[in-house]
Amino acid sequence: MSHPAPTDSGDPGPVSSAVGREPTAASARRAAAGIFLMVGVMLGTWFARIPQLRTHLDLSYGQLGTVLFAQMVGVLAAMQVAGHLTGRLGSRTMIRRTALFVPWFLPLLTVMPDAVTAVVAMFCWGVVAGMLDISMNAHGVEVERAARRPVLNSLHAAWAVGSLVGAASATLAVRWGVSLPVHYTVLAVLLCGLAVVSSARLLPSVPVPASTPKQPRARLWEGWTRQVLVLGGIGASVAFCEGAVSSWSGVYLQEKWDAGTLASLAYTTYAVAQTVTRLVGDRLHDRVGAVPLVRAGVLVTVVGVLCAVAMPSAGFALLGFALQGAGLAVLAPIIAGAVGHGSSADGSAAATSLALARYSTVHYGGMMAGPPIVGWLAEVAGIGTVLWLLLVPLGVVGVLAAATAPASRARSLHRVAT
Repeated sequence: MSHPAPTDSGDPGPVSSAVGREPTAASARRAAAGIFLMVGVMLGTWFARIPQLRTHLDLSYGQLGTVLFAQMVGVLAAMQVAGHLTGRLGSRTMIRRTALFVPWFLPLLTVMPDAVTAVVAMFCWGVVAGMLDISMNAHGVEVERAARRPVLNSLHAAWAVGSLVGAASATLAVRWGVSLPVHYTVLAVLLCGLAVVSSARLLPSVPVPASTPKQPRARLWEGWTRQVLVLGGIGASVAFCEGAVSSWSGVYLQEKWDAGTLASLAYTTYAVAQTVTRLVGDRLHDRVGAVPLVRAGVLVTVVGVLCAVAMPSAGFALLGFALQGAGLAVLAPIIAGAVGHGSSADGSAAATSLALARYSTVHYGGMMAGPPIVGWLAEVAGIGTVLWLLLVPLGVVGVLAAATAPASRARSLHRVAT
């Protein structure tokens, strides 16, 4: 999908004026940030209250693990069809059709009578969430094309802010004794309201003309281009590191330094550093370009790993996890942008959404693999040794960083326009 150029470098003009007042690239960016914020709040709340959900549903640890795995299976299943649907219907239409439903899976889970029905509900949640994930990232690429400048880092920052807000509000809800059904129901209402307000200002989807012949259904092997596979490998490496650090940083501090209070702050420090960096990530991207920024992010992350596992104090380890959060922060948005902008020379929405769906399948595979692989290896070699091994996927990202160059395509258009 392509849009007319901004009227000036500061406030992009209307993308369409066919019917009434249409969204501008600037308002669409804020609207997309609202969708990312909504998803972040939802997931931050969900992660923070998983212990209470396990007790509420009387699940064993094994049953809880199966429930959580079912969600990821649903996400991966959705990605096999989400690209085709988003390309056919348009990203705004897909966001509107999924964003209003996804928050309601939270209160739905609280009334599941047993583990089997909880697994089914989580799988369905994963399917809807996976479709929303592809459509909102595809829309972010469209906003970049309309604005002619990077925006994906700020959108992912909105998600990160939302996750911190969700986790903090969940902590307060637990402290105040708010039950899961009440908390999740109120949250679903609020998030639906945010989704309605935000989706009204998204860029309009381009409808498929009635005269256009029906497109053939996308086959499972379509869209797996060399570029998608390379960027998927880079994205999976980043996701592996993110999953490993977020899941095991606190365990490492507790085991090596017996740092009770600091251990509880490990993930928070990592997440805050990641969020703050993403708030300035688009500005950095616009100034230096995708490839140099990816290499700088890898370097900062490597320094963070060295601080975490080689320095002789828990304080340095905490600093190391903060550096890892800052270094990894810009990588995933840039890689997603490279997939979206490199998928089609003419900005085809169908090609963009299909490429993002294929890429996300590999990316989420890395995210799923990180925490368990670290755990299995830690059983043999110890958690400190395993964290050293994060230098391997980081090396992969550094070597293949040049593949992220298409992420700067919107930046190049902005330079030409100004």
